[in-house]
Amino acid sequence: MYIGENISTLFTEISPNDTVAKALDRINELHLQQIPIVKGKEYLGMLTEEDLLAQDDETMLIKDLKFSFPFIYIFDYQHILDGLQFLETYQFDVLPVLNKQKQYLGVITPKELLLAQNQAMSNQEIGAIIVLEMEERDNSLTHIANIIESENCKILHTGIRLLEDSSKVELTIKLNKTNISSVLASLWRHDYVVKATFNDGSDQNDIQERYNLLMNYLNL
Repeated sequence: MYIGENISTLFTEISPNDTVAKALDRINELHLQQIPIVKGKEYLGMLTEEDLLAQDDETMLIKDLKFSFPFIYIFDYQHILDGLQFLETYQFDVLPVLNKQKQYLGVITPKELLLAQNQAMSNQEIGAIIVLEMEERDNSLTHIANIIESENCKILHTGIRLLEDSSKVELTIKLNKTNISSVLASLWRHDYVVKATFNDGSDQNDIQERYNLLMNYLNL
């Protein structure tokens, strides 16, 4: 999903001919800590609430402020994951969006990015979530997908997380079904550790108990 498909409808930008007081009013109205400065379609940089509050004269025009503005932006053709990475890196409330010609198009907010990511992950679809834990060297999505699909189930989304201070990873899998008992049994038979399941119609706390029961059955 592209950034340009998720531009906010908020009118956030201010003009270099606006006063410090007007910029502060706009930031307070929108509950933001940064706001883009735009002249026509030309993006000039980001103005922060901290910089505005440091000004003694609120009648001063933005263009007359004697400091450089952070020139942070993202292109409309970039992926939403790039946007999430930018927000985490810079800790901004909004990201200005430019086109290939570097013309200002608008902004994208954390809300738009999260909604877009939710769609990209097929999270609006009903289905169970399985969390596997394994050594990083054992992570073979092809093998896991074959196991799952052999039980007439499809993978909608996957995500992997490296566990801190460990050689293990956590693999989260979103499926297209809620009844996944046969999938779990098949994963266990192939020695995969199912750390947790969600939205499968069972008690979230009984995953270990079911695993122990299966192990006891296999040891008979």
